[in-house]
Amino acid sequence: MLRNVITILNCLITKMLINQHWKPLQKFVKRGIEVDKEFQQKLAKILEKTDWHLGIGDVENATGISQTKLRYWERKGYIKSAQGKGQNRKFTYGTLMKVYQMKMYLDQGYTLAMAAEKAESKNRIMKTLKRAVFDRYEGMETIEGWPAINLGSLVGDPDHVVYAIVREDNTDLKLLPKSKIE
Repeated sequence: MLRNVITILNCLITKMLINQHWKPLQKFVKRGIEVDKEFQQKLAKILEKTDWHLGIGDVENATGISQTKLRYWERKGYIKSAQGKGQNRKFTYGTLMKVYQMKMYLDQGYTLAMAAEKAESKNRIMKTLKRAVFDRYEGMETIEGWPAINLGSLVGDPDHVVYAIVREDNTDLKLLPKSKIE
């Protein structure tokens, strides 16, 4: 179950970064997996402390940026790696996303320095969004045939629940009465 939740949250963040369709969420909801508040808090702590690492070849394969360019970007300070066993470079998932963002900005005609700056800005936004999702996540449901993330009640309005309904092309927020849902 933990692996499924991690996969969904990574898909959410990746979708926000690269604007792709979000099919894994629909599979997750169809399985009817519920996440209680205690589990959500434990998961948030695990993900906060967990640092997945990828080899330089993995980053190259995922982004299409050559290992030579990745080493150059690292020397220039645009990306960071940790030295693994045998002095191999290891990159975090966050760095993978930053490299992908930089590639997109470079493809749009930005300079390397500006692409790195814009990608770093986007990463700060994504960290904030990730925290908000973890803080507010109450569970998953299906509404109008679409996956819906239960974001809990508004402060001062315990009779309604905010849902993020994830459609193929957009996400709608809806405030629904609790009585209609239960």
